[in-house]
Amino acid sequence: MIYSLLPLILVAPAVWGHGQLRNFIASSGTWSAADAYTTANASSPIRHVNTYGPVPDFTTADVTCGPGGNIPTTVLAPVKAGETVIFDWGSWTSDHPGPVMTYIAACTGGCANFKGDTGNVWVKIDQDVYYPDRTTPGPWGEHILHLTPSYYQVTIPAGLADGEYLLRHEILGLHVAGTYMGAQFYPQCVQVTVTNGGSVTLPQGVPLPGSYNPNDTSGVLVQLWQIEANPSQLYYIAPGGPVVLPGGTGDWGRATYAGTPQPPLASSSASASSTVASTTSLASSTVITVASPSSTSTAPVASGSAIAKYGQCGGQGWTGSTVCAAGSTCTTLNTYYSQCL
Repeated sequence: MIYSLLPLILVAPAVWGHGQLRNFIASSGTWSAADAYTTANASSPIRHVNTYGPVPDFTTADVTCGPGGNIPTTVLAPVKAGETVIFDWGSWTSDHPGPVMTYIAACTGGCANFKGDTGNVWVKIDQDVYYPDRTTPGPWGEHILHLTPSYYQVTIPAGLADGEYLLRHEILGLHVAGTYMGAQFYPQCVQVTVTNGGSVTLPQGVPLPGSYNPNDTSGVLVQLWQIEANPSQLYYIAPGGPVVLPGGTGDWGRATYAGTPQPPLASSSASASSTVASTTSLASSTVITVASPSSTSTAPVASGSAIAKYGQCGGQGWTGSTVCAAGSTCTTLNTYYSQCL
């Protein structure tokens, strides 16, 4: 059982800001990432990022494996085809509702020579989107990371051919996605070598960068409050296309915590350069119509301990601190969300 690995998770510092992968856990062991604000860990298969924040521009190569240069390491984590691995986010304390998505790419020429920032190489193997009837831990995939520990499990496709692969695991925060380029992507990449596999090879995938369209009103340029206010009428469609291997949803989060399945995409093509449909109508639902972005203003009241940049600092029902760390200001983005920017 994969849960037997949980005691191996390292104890996390009390405060990390809001986001980087801290450990990758498989049956073969646990690998820790270097802190974003230190030098890379040469003994880790986790490619180093240089910020806790989101990708500054998700139309650039930073979106492939996160800001930090996407530098290959010399280490590969052994994983078995069909086994479940854990992406441990340490102490994920931010409230950034949105989907959690995981892709895999074959390391052509070996992971030491592969970045995955060109070509249709990324195959989605798992995603947890929005299930309005799921109350524990919450309707969004990101809500799973609010559990203790902050982990997300993914199954390596059964029968996958042996070889070197790059796993790409990602949180997409939609709290300010109603503003153009406001969607916040937090991708991380882990180098693995698959063993005990079969003859399954990866189908054509999607390009990253190239699959996240800033104008995609189904999954990127969306109003979080509008989705959550009308769960019976609106469906959210994550960017990057559907799960294509092993097929279906590949959704550990939904299988574990239950929820209502999402409707299929209008096109199930895995390639479709997945700048996915922005205005496509679905047979059983209505695609979100994005309201005009709210104008920004500085929050009038400041109280409590300092919140790191990009953290939530206000909004309807917010009971936490409204004080931002030096260098950022609590900015009202809409009725439901204020953020340190």
